[in-house]
Amino acid sequence: MSDLMFAMMSGGGLLALSIGAFGVLDAYHKRGIGEKRVDWLIALYAFGVVMNIVAYVMLDRWYIAAPLALMLVPAERALEKRGTFKRRAVKVDAITGR
Repeated sequence: MSDLMFAMMSGGGLLALSIGAFGVLDAYHKRGIGEKRVDWLIALYAFGVVMNIVAYVMLDRWYIAAPLALMLVPAERALEKRGTFKRRAVKVDAITGR
């Protein structure tokens, strides 16, 4: 039963990860700057990575899941390149008076 659950979660995660990677690449190459689909694809990439991490932890293979968490770094950098996190920094600077 756990092998079947692992296969379903890991398979779904790999599918989401590979489709969402197109959004990460678009963000890195600054394509589709105003399009919302790029943000959704980046979120799909992150969701796929998290699904794989959960699948490996459920299978008691945490030593495989731990390095997989590093795959979330490109998603964060892609959102930074798109300017998603800059809005929050501007609000914090306005509050602190810098």
